[in-house]
Amino acid sequence: MRGRIGVWVLLGAAVALVAIGGGVLLFAPASFGWTAYAPLSGESFSGMYPLTPERAVGAGLAAAGLLLAVAVGGWAVGRRSALRARLDGHDR
Repeated sequence: MRGRIGVWVLLGAAVALVAIGGGVLLFAPASFGWTAYAPLSGESFSGMYPLTPERAVGAGLAAAGLLLAVAVGGWAVGRRSALRARLDGHDR
Protein backbone atom coordinates (compact mmCIF):
# COMPACT_ATOMS: atom_id res chain seq x y z
CA MET A 1 0.00 0.00 0.00
CA ARG A 2 2.84 2.39 0.83
CA GLY A 3 4.36 1.91 -2.62
CA ARG A 4 1.12 2.89 -4.31
CA ILE A 5 0.92 6.11 -2.34
CA GLY A 6 4.49 6.97 -3.31
CA VAL A 7 3.76 6.37 -6.98
CA TRP A 8 0.69 8.61 -6.84
CA VAL A 9 2.63 11.32 -5.02
CA LEU A 10 5.37 11.24 -7.65
CA LEU A 11 2.84 11.28 -10.48
CA GLY A 12 1.07 14.21 -8.83
CA ALA A 13 4.38 16.06 -8.57
CA ALA A 14 5.06 15.34 -12.25
CA VAL A 15 1.64 16.67 -13.27
CA ALA A 16 2.18 19.77 -11.14
CA LEU A 17 5.58 20.39 -12.73
CA VAL A 18 4.15 20.05 -16.22
CA ALA A 19 1.23 22.35 -15.40
CA ILE A 20 3.37 25.01 -13.75
CA GLY A 21 6.07 24.82 -16.40
CA GLY A 22 3.55 24.94 -19.23
CA GLY A 23 1.78 27.88 -17.65
CA VAL A 24 5.01 29.81 -17.25
CA LEU A 25 6.07 28.93 -20.78
CA LEU A 26 2.79 30.04 -22.31
CA PHE A 27 1.90 33.04 -20.18
CA ALA A 28 5.24 34.66 -19.36
CA PRO A 29 5.34 38.04 -21.06
CA ALA A 30 7.88 38.52 -23.82
CA SER A 31 8.68 41.81 -25.44
CA PHE A 32 10.49 42.20 -28.69
CA GLY A 33 10.89 45.15 -30.99
CA TRP A 34 9.58 45.93 -34.40
CA THR A 35 10.71 43.27 -36.88
CA ALA A 36 9.02 44.30 -40.13
CA TYR A 37 12.13 45.71 -41.73
CA ALA A 38 15.39 44.32 -43.01
CA PRO A 39 18.64 45.73 -41.72
CA LEU A 40 20.52 47.88 -44.18
CA SER A 41 23.86 46.42 -43.24
CA GLY A 42 25.00 42.89 -43.97
CA GLU A 43 24.02 41.76 -40.48
CA SER A 44 21.37 39.18 -39.86
CA PHE A 45 18.64 39.27 -37.28
CA SER A 46 19.49 37.65 -33.97
CA GLY A 47 17.23 36.81 -31.09
CA MET A 48 14.02 36.69 -33.08
CA TYR A 49 12.47 33.98 -30.93
CA PRO A 50 11.30 35.55 -27.67
CA LEU A 51 12.76 32.95 -25.33
CA THR A 52 13.10 34.84 -22.10
CA PRO A 53 14.75 33.38 -19.00
CA GLU A 54 11.30 32.89 -17.47
CA ARG A 55 10.11 30.92 -20.49
CA ALA A 56 13.28 28.83 -20.44
CA VAL A 57 12.62 27.95 -16.79
CA GLY A 58 9.03 27.05 -17.68
CA ALA A 59 10.19 24.78 -20.49
CA GLY A 60 12.70 23.15 -18.17
CA LEU A 61 10.07 22.52 -15.50
CA ALA A 62 7.68 21.03 -18.05
CA ALA A 63 10.42 18.78 -19.44
CA ALA A 64 11.43 17.67 -15.93
CA GLY A 65 7.80 16.87 -15.13
CA LEU A 66 7.41 14.82 -18.29
CA LEU A 67 10.62 12.91 -17.57
CA LEU A 68 9.47 12.21 -14.01
CA ALA A 69 6.09 10.98 -15.25
CA VAL A 70 7.70 8.66 -17.79
CA ALA A 71 10.17 7.33 -15.23
CA VAL A 72 7.48 6.61 -12.64
CA GLY A 73 5.23 5.04 -15.28
CA GLY A 74 8.02 2.78 -16.51
CA TRP A 75 8.92 1.78 -12.98
CA ALA A 76 5.29 0.98 -12.17
CA VAL A 77 4.83 -1.13 -15.32
CA GLY A 78 8.06 -3.02 -14.66
CA ARG A 79 7.13 -3.62 -11.06
CA ARG A 80 3.68 -4.87 -12.03
CA SER A 81 5.04 -7.30 -14.63
CA ALA A 82 7.66 -8.63 -12.19
CA LEU A 83 4.99 -9.16 -9.54
CA ARG A 84 2.72 -10.90 -12.04
CA ALA A 85 5.57 -13.19 -13.14
CA ARG A 86 6.31 -14.07 -9.52
CA LEU A 87 2.64 -14.88 -8.87
CA ASP A 88 2.45 -17.04 -12.01
CA GLY A 89 5.53 -18.97 -10.93
CA HIS A 90 7.83 -17.76 -13.69
CA ASP A 91 11.32 -16.77 -12.70
CA ARG A 92 12.92 -14.21 -14.93
